[in-house]
Amino acid sequence: FTVPTKRTKPELVADFRHTLTRLMSLCHGSALDELKDTETEDYEVIDIHGLDDETIHILSQCKFNNFNRVEVLLHMIQVLVVNAQSEKIIDIPAPMLSRVFQTLSRGFVNLLDAKKIKDTRFPFPHAQVIA
Repeated sequence: FTVPTKRTKPELVADFRHTLTRLMSLCHGSALDELKDTETEDYEVIDIHGLDDETIHILSQCKFNNFNRVEVLLHMIQVLVVNAQSEKIIDIPAPMLSRVFQTLSRGFVNLLDAKKIKDTRFPFPHAQVIA
């Protein structure tokens, strides 16, 4: 959806693509971080230093302000896409754009479902029967 604009605004298209890739990578790594079993697990992301200083500062403050980093990242991705659409960097028909937002939302719902499964303890009576 950026190919037509790439000829006229190559820097803006490249910046959009790189920022979106970094934010999605960070969102995925943050989601896995919420599901990890031990504190020693680490997840690699794509070049976080390619993001601007304000974005890195906001993300680093999430833990101190009790914000869910995945939610903040999803919001940043949505704002990035909407701004790119309004600035004509991307040209996506409205039904397809709504599907993008729906897919992002379903991914977050699936993360919440996975967290429920992770946090729910196995019932003690069943554990006694199995052992």
